[in-house]
Amino acid sequence: MRARIAAEYALLREGYGAVEHAEAEGWDWFRLPPYPLPEGWLAGGAPCAAAPVVFPVKPEYPGATPYGFLMPAGMTFRGAAPNNTGAPPKTVPFPGDWMHFSWQCEEWQACNDPKMGANLLTWVRSFAERLSQGA
Repeated sequence: MRARIAAEYALLREGYGAVEHAEAEGWDWFRLPPYPLPEGWLAGGAPCAAAPVVFPVKPEYPGATPYGFLMPAGMTFRGAAPNNTGAPPKTVPFPGDWMHFSWQCEEWQACNDPKMGANLLTWVRSFAERLSQGA
């Protein structure tokens, strides 16, 4: 694992606990334990307060801005399928069926020190904004 990814993995674990990491096809992948969801999300028609979230990180990171995240396929927002979703962009190294959410940070200013500027922890926290948009 690259030193930068290892440092940011530690930040993610501080913020979210049992985060998992995997490498596949040169990309780094992270799986967060259930991520808190805004009210209105449903899994199998039942209210869902949290769900696992997976996201990829390109080999060019931090120079390449992260893009997109995944949640279990079939989740809906107030009964409607979310927009700007689709099949995962690459083979996901974590088991399950996933749907990809189109998302990126408006501003991305990564610094040499992962604790300064944009990092994977701020990236993950930004998912709340996309999820609050619902469908």
